[in-house]
Amino acid sequence: MTKDIHRSMQDHHGTGDEDLLEVLIVDDDDVDREKLSRMLHRTAWNVHVEEAASRCEALELIRNPDSRFDIVFLDFGLSDGDGRELLPAIREELDPDCPIIAVTGHGSAEIAADSIKQGMTEFLTKRMLSAENVAASIEEGIAWRQDRKAVRQAEAELTHKSLHDPLTDLPNRTLFFDRLTQACARARRSGDSFAVVMVDLDRFKEINDSLGHAAGDVVLQTVARRLRAHLREVDTVARLGGDEFAIILESVATVDAATAMGEKINQLIEQPVLHDNRVLYVGASLGMALCPQLSFSPTALLSAADSAMYKAKAGVEKTCVARSQELQDPDELDHKGLLEELAEAIAAREIQWHWQPKIDLLHARVTGFEALVRWVPHDSGDVSPEQLIRVVEQSPLIEPFTILCLDTVLGQFATVHEAWPDTSISINVSARMLERPSFVENVLRSISMHQINPERVILELTETALIAHPAQARRVVEKLHQEGVRLSIDDFGAGFTSFGYLRDFTIDEIKIDRSFISRCTQSTFDQSLITSLVVLCNSLGISLVAEGIEDESVRALLVSLGCPFGQGYGISRPLPFDHLQSWMVKWNSSPHSLPAYSPESRLQ
Repeated sequence: MTKDIHRSMQDHHGTGDEDLLEVLIVDDDDVDREKLSRMLHRTAWNVHVEEAASRCEALELIRNPDSRFDIVFLDFGLSDGDGRELLPAIREELDPDCPIIAVTGHGSAEIAADSIKQGMTEFLTKRMLSAENVAASIEEGIAWRQDRKAVRQAEAELTHKSLHDPLTDLPNRTLFFDRLTQACARARRSGDSFAVVMVDLDRFKEINDSLGHAAGDVVLQTVARRLRAHLREVDTVARLGGDEFAIILESVATVDAATAMGEKINQLIEQPVLHDNRVLYVGASLGMALCPQLSFSPTALLSAADSAMYKAKAGVEKTCVARSQELQDPDELDHKGLLEELAEAIAAREIQWHWQPKIDLLHARVTGFEALVRWVPHDSGDVSPEQLIRVVEQSPLIEPFTILCLDTVLGQFATVHEAWPDTSISINVSARMLERPSFVENVLRSISMHQINPERVILELTETALIAHPAQARRVVEKLHQEGVRLSIDDFGAGFTSFGYLRDFTIDEIKIDRSFISRCTQSTFDQSLITSLVVLCNSLGISLVAEGIEDESVRALLVSLGCPFGQGYGISRPLPFDHLQSWMVKWNSSPHSLPAYSPESRLQ
């Protein structure tokens, strides 16, 4: 094993100091530092030791851009504070996989377990210190680093696969839409312009049908390679499926510039493709839509570009740029007037949140509520909650909207949390808020202001938020979890489901998407999925909630499958907060026995 670790260290350091081990000792006792340093030099390792006598000195070394430590030996009782307070700096500013070995004069099984729980890889007491157990700790620490690196690499590969097309390795539809959403948000903030391009290959079906899928795959891979090679790094090229590609061209501000870029893209695609001693010819039809001239909505831009692409296929010109008068999107409500009215509504606290109960399915006991936004504008017509959220997420109003949501919902919960001691409140959080440095502070301030137990607050995020922004999401989730706030994954299974984040994130709850619940009484696949999730969540200690329960037969089936919690119109529609007390009285005073549900009645 030592040889394997030495080889790993060689890979880590390069060809210079091949197996040099950089060690940091943090201890305010000169004698103890000297003793540990001698032990380190008596091991089989080629060791270079740096010493820090205080938290302040250690932080200077950690934050020095030239510092690199392979392992840290850390005492708890330092003259200027607790050594354990250095853990976040070591993990975030030095190396997230750096082994940290606790070396303290006060040892107990409880302290050792707590140290490991906080993220240390080993625990040693000074009175039991020897060169042998120091060397063993080093080997364990480096092996731990290797394991972490392998897991991180495997998860990175899985994430990459979930966001990229397997044939061309281009971003897939999910990643493209996420980048398009970000581009729209930047355009709104700064006025930066860009073009969305939809590309459909001509004559591809003929090649695929006459020469086979292998020839078609070569064409797709060749087109992908050309586009990626000839466009700028700031641009995004994606394959949406079949012979359809999509592109985001940054800093394209005019119709003339868009048309010129479209012609260049067409020329690239029209170059012949060589395959199996044959010369293959394909062309392309391009539709383009400009932001901000046309819209700030990702959906509207894609729709306009797609419509323009079909016009190009039907016309003489192979590139067609969508015009503003051609934009038709009945859901497009993101205009200046609506945003101004929404800003006024936020300032006047006119936004409402309705509460939907969540129950223990077997006993019909209310266990919590989900807060869902509702707003009726004065001048802009009806706005659905989905449309409202889409508009807010694409605007600078996202932060004041979230602060108002936290203050309103937690303020309401503060009036009932003592009367309903076994309940929690769930609040949906936009993935965009994870990028805001003040988000965690705002959440904790609101919880503290309303004097609510953080463990009764659940923040709901989508899978996309965790996978599309994993590093930032992990930091935010860990900070909130340290304060007791719980995390729920909403709409589980609706997008690209990855189980990797169950390891990387502290997740307390999974909510099965309503699409699986609505048809579960007719679908054996959905029943099997629910059963598998029940087993998984039970083994990981995660609560499982079914969304979209419409009637008692669905509830009975879910109970028979082992699903513990649920919500939906069959239990209660979202209610104004003022109506919640009377609903609770009525619910708690009524019988909710389940109908008989025999296993034989399930679909075979």
